[in-house]
Amino acid sequence: MNPIRLFNFPYVVQREIMDSMDLQTIFLLSISSKKMNNLILSVEKARFNKIKYILYDMNLEASIEAVNYNHTSEVILTMDTTMVLGIYKKKKLYISDTLIESKWYTARRTKTAFADEVFESVQKHSYGLFGDNKECKLDINIYAYGFRLPKLKNVSGSNIHIVPSVDGKTLNDYFSASPNQDFINLFGVKPGKLKINSKLYGINCIHTFDGKSQIVPNLLRKFAGKHAFMITLKLDHRDVIQFLKKWKSNELFEKLEILQVTLRDNSDSEPMNPVEIRNAIAIKTLSESVNSPVYNCKTSFGIRRSAS
Repeated sequence: MNPIRLFNFPYVVQREIMDSMDLQTIFLLSISSKKMNNLILSVEKARFNKIKYILYDMNLEASIEAVNYNHTSEVILTMDTTMVLGIYKKKKLYISDTLIESKWYTARRTKTAFADEVFESVQKHSYGLFGDNKECKLDINIYAYGFRLPKLKNVSGSNIHIVPSVDGKTLNDYFSASPNQDFINLFGVKPGKLKINSKLYGINCIHTFDGKSQIVPNLLRKFAGKHAFMITLKLDHRDVIQFLKKWKSNELFEKLEILQVTLRDNSDSEPMNPVEIRNAIAIKTLSESVNSPVYNCKTSFGIRRSAS
């Protein structure tokens, strides 16, 4: 069977052929040559304009998804932790005979992948297709030591869950590329090297589980966003008092709309003393006859959805 010489066809025929292909195939073809990339850009620009954001996902497998405006998604590249790139269940971009040495390691696997470099390379290539201002989201949920978060641009939201933990320097490097994120869900942080003026503190909405009770005190001192939902095992009443005093005096937290701190049972920690907190900041109890004001706002619950 002779190959189809796509460039010999008129533009109308080229467009019909391209329109019949799925996004995975289009993306793969765009890598083949600069000439093909330019053709795809001219023919498929309308399709690319429908993409709402690019999701960089690394859980059991690594994938990059283009999510369009009606919230359906198409995966344009897949990579599993056994190093074999291939198809699984949903539509994927299939790349055969590709092996990648990795810098991130798991306790059970010796073969690894340059996931961060792959993500960065794909984003760099996608600039010529989707534009260099296309919104991105990052979802990382892995067990690894020394994993470097990819330096992606235009990230609007992140879910970062790295076991056993992610250190402050790694987060500083990550936010240097995308400092103006709207949402982050963060699990397990060693804030020792987190900068005093870290962009993390300015994110609009933060969800965090602080198992070692290290980052919540920092957020109570420095958070400059709108919404913070924090779970911790230990909380010093002095941190709460300091936060409430600065908030009441308008010294800090000018943008703050919602702050929720959930203190989980921990037999090793000293219980909170609400009476001491009330006495320190002179909290007044409203009469039952007074109708408390009701404030409605819109917040985020994850990188894929939000709610009012």
